[in-house]
Amino acid sequence: MEKKTIVARAKVLAGQEKEFINHAETLIQATRAEEGNISYNLYQDPFSPSSFIFYEEYKDMAAIKAHAASPHFKAFENGIKSLLESELLIETF
Repeated sequence: MEKKTIVARAKVLAGQEKEFINHAETLIQATRAEEGNISYNLYQDPFSPSSFIFYEEYKDMAAIKAHAASPHFKAFENGIKSLLESELLIETF
């Protein structure tokens, strides 16, 4: 198995945390139903509430590519643009 992990970091504008979480919940539900997804979780920093990470596990690189091209990921990307302090930092392992 060629399991791949992504850690995506998001820094949200102060006061926009709840709206970001709402967008993320829709993304999480749809991503967990993807064929190649193993796990998909969002964590909020308890000491810096505007900082979040997505911890994502996929079966292989093809599953990551399918996720990145999915309508729910594109909708999430577009929906959070105005909520972010800086661009998402995405690391793949």
